Order: sequence, then structure tokens, then C-alpha cells
Amino acid sequence: MTFQHDSILWESYYIDSCKDQWVLQNLYQAAYYKIKTTYISEKNTFKMPRRRLSSDGLKLFNMAIRPPPSRIQELLYCLFHSPYDDQLEEMTKGCEKASRQLYAFHTDPIKKEMITKYVDNSVFNVVYAVLSKDGEFTTKFNIKRNYRYFIDVMKNAFHNGDHNTAILLRQALNHHALKQLKLPLRKRDKILFQDMEKQYGSWRDSFTRHFKQVMNTTDFEIIPSMLVMQMHMQRFKRYSTIGRCKFEYAPGFIEGVIGMYGTHNITSVYDDAIPLYEEPPITSSSELILIAQGAK
Repeated sequence: MTFQHDSILWESYYIDSCKDQWVLQNLYQAAYYKIKTTYISEKNTFKMPRRRLSSDGLKLFNMAIRPPPSRIQELLYCLFHSPYDDQLEEMTKGCEKASRQLYAFHTDPIKKEMITKYVDNSVFNVVYAVLSKDGEFTTKFNIKRNYRYFIDVMKNAFHNGDHNTAILLRQALNHHALKQLKLPLRKRDKILFQDMEKQYGSWRDSFTRHFKQVMNTTDFEIIPSMLVMQMHMQRFKRYSTIGRCKFEYAPGFIEGVIGMYGTHNITSVYDDAIPLYEEPPITSSSELILIAQGAK
């Protein structure tokens, strides 16, 4: 009898629950679907993989992670964009701004002497950002996500003609601290690296293809790699001290081309200083390699 009584109570509770659901669904549809949507989203929270942003990478360009969007914005993001895509686009613009500022520094007598140092700082800062999360060294899983994020930034820069950012990031992502981790590349990443080598050349040949392209054409729609231009200018300066040594481009001519791009972007010298060029927390490749080896 007790079991039967309990069954009757349960049946009564079930009927009341069904009535409540019917009332919600038919009379208060907005409330019903809001509850239903909330339940589904909470239920699947840990089943839906989401691309993440590199928080330390954002800090290099004075950027912050945006607050979560409203429900309407979230719906539009799902249909057309994602927060990752929008933040990626903003990061790409930040990188371009940094590239223009680097050339603008060439017009400043004091900052001009620091350009090589700024380039070195930017490479170390990116490597450090890949290895970090919220200012602390992170796991291999998060390193992989940061690594792929910067590849996506590099891809945008490459297609937008910001060759300074593209080659800078390629050098940073090719640092031994990251290479030793043997992070898996996506198919599109491999294609991107191949396309970049076809257009630029590689570190082995000092990116000669990119250098000659810049020296033989004047296209202010692109931003040449300062790293490559400085590399070749210093090399030809050394050659010029050797008697009877022929070289294709005089060091003064190379510096003149850099100066033209600097003048074209001169207004960027007045922009806020970008942390990308500041002294990195770690300036030793050996130390970065050891830190990466400790990632679990």
C-alpha cells in the first residue's frame, strides 16, 4: 500500500509538472524558450570546443578581451562572425599599426638608432606570449592554442600586405623554444608556410625574394619587413668595406627606401607606444627553451 501511495504521489507530481510546462509553453512562450535555451546551453557547456584568444598576445598591442556579447549579438556572431574572428581582425589591425609605427621611427633621429633593438624585442615578446597565459607560464595545451592564434594573425597579415608582421611572426613561431614542442600544424597552416616561402624566400637565403621585390617596386600599399631590410642593409655595409667587392644595392639606397616608407607613415610616430617593442620579460633564448621544455 505504501508503494502504491508513493506511486500516486509521483503521478500527481508528474501531472502537475506537465501542466506547468503546458502553461509555460502555450501561455508564456518567451519564458519557456528562455528556460529551455538556458538549460541546453548549460548542459552542453563542456561539449562545445571554442577557439581561444591569446590574452598575453593582446597585451602586446594595448588590446583587451571584450566583454561577452548580448544574446542578440551572440546570434549574429553565430550567423556571420564569432568573437574570435572579430578579435582576430582587431589584432591584425593592431599589428599593422605597429608595423607602420616601426617605419615611422626611422624619421626620428633617436628612435631610428633603436629599430634593430625593437625588432629583436618584438620577436622575444611574441615567443613569451605564446608560452604564457595571464602573465604566467602555461600548459602545452594552451601553448598550442596560442601558437595557432598567432598563425591566424600571420595569415591575415600576409594576405593584407603587412609583410613586416608576417615575417616577424614567422620568425617568432620558428623559434627553437616552440619548434622543440613539435606542435601539430593544421593543413591550412602547412599551405600558408609554403605560400610564404614561395613569396619571401626563407631565413637560409635571408628572404632575398622579398627584399628584391621591395627594392624593385615602390608600393606604399604594402609594409615591407623591417627585419629583412635591416638585415640586407647591414650585410651590404660590411661588403662595402671590402675592396673591389661588387654588390647589387648600395647601403645608402636601401636606407633611402626605408626612409620613403618611414615618411609615408610618419604620422604613426605620434601614436601611443606599443608594448610589442618594449624590453621583453625574458631576453635569453636558452631560458625560453628551458621554460618550453617544462610545459606539461
